[in-house]
Amino acid sequence: MIKNVFRKMYPEEIDIEGIEDLKMIHIYDLTGVAEPNGKYGVTAALVNYSDNKQLNYTENDHCFARFVNKIFEVYNLTEDKSSILMDDTTRTIMEAGKVPRHESVLSKYYDADKLEDPLLVNASTLSKRFGPLAEYLVVGLYKTMGTEVEVIDRKYGWRGSGRLIIHVGTSNRTVYFKAFEMNDSTFSVKLNGFLTERGDLLINVVMYDDEISISYRSESEDIEGSSAFKFGAESLREMHQIKKNGEQIFYDVNLYENTFTADSKIEDVVSVISVGLLPEGIKPCAVYSLPIGLTYLLYDIAESTDQVEVKTFCGTFLWPDASYADIRGWSVIKGLQSGLTLKNEAFRIINLTDNREFVQSAFLTGTGSRYKGELEGKFVINKRKSV
Repeated sequence: MIKNVFRKMYPEEIDIEGIEDLKMIHIYDLTGVAEPNGKYGVTAALVNYSDNKQLNYTENDHCFARFVNKIFEVYNLTEDKSSILMDDTTRTIMEAGKVPRHESVLSKYYDADKLEDPLLVNASTLSKRFGPLAEYLVVGLYKTMGTEVEVIDRKYGWRGSGRLIIHVGTSNRTVYFKAFEMNDSTFSVKLNGFLTERGDLLINVVMYDDEISISYRSESEDIEGSSAFKFGAESLREMHQIKKNGEQIFYDVNLYENTFTADSKIEDVVSVISVGLLPEGIKPCAVYSLPIGLTYLLYDIAESTDQVEVKTFCGTFLWPDASYADIRGWSVIKGLQSGLTLKNEAFRIINLTDNREFVQSAFLTGTGSRYKGELEGKFVINKRKSV
């Protein structure tokens, strides 16, 4: 079946298709690339063409790849290339016929086979991710109210549902919960049977690149509270507060030193299955295991030459019970001679395993034209590696 070939073009695409009669090309020296096969790719380009028309795009623009390809196309068809104004680095790249690309933590994914639809779907990840948090808060709040409690059974089901059977006093009580995904970074967990048979507890969770924030409220018991975990390369800052009937009954702040060092082994702090969910080829600088069923791994990498400095940040929220990892990060390139800086790639990857041999990487919203063009909305399947 022939698909409809007509579609609405972006204004930028129309402008790019109009490039002809090149007058000047300038590849911004953000990356310090002196050779066409240099490690760091071109991040921005400027052209002057026709009757003093000008276009300028960076790798963060959705049309950058089309823009660069059009420049090469017109340049290769130009008979008198010496008439085009260029600096030495730009001319070297143009003569090579291709733009070098930055080698990021995503490099292996760009070369992999991409799927349009997921192969692995684990409908129980929400309950397995947030069930331990519900248990942590239930037990903690009962004890704060002066009541000893013990979890005697737990069940994590599909579609975010689960239940806890707890022993309170001389009897057992069942607490039901259901987790919901509100958006990419915000989740909600609703509990029934908290403190009293008809008691309620609503938990909201917000995930940032280097922090997880938790707030909760029980309308029936007039309890509200919050917890926050701020992750850093040197330490973890933990904060908790609880109010009942508008009065603060608990407040605590703790600082925990990072004990994961350059000599530490990742397989000593996470399971074999979990290792396959983590970014490959790089080692975290900090690892924190939280009592809410979450392990956070921080990657903060700096590389530099005499011309360029590249920083890559990556925060990984690892949920071992769910065989699930939420990876958020970005890379920043700074040209040391020009002083110009470009955040050329931001990404979010969800890694999920079937606990046997495959890991599926799902690429969510990010920035950078290459990421958007080649990875965003796609799925990659890799063999799980054992340590």
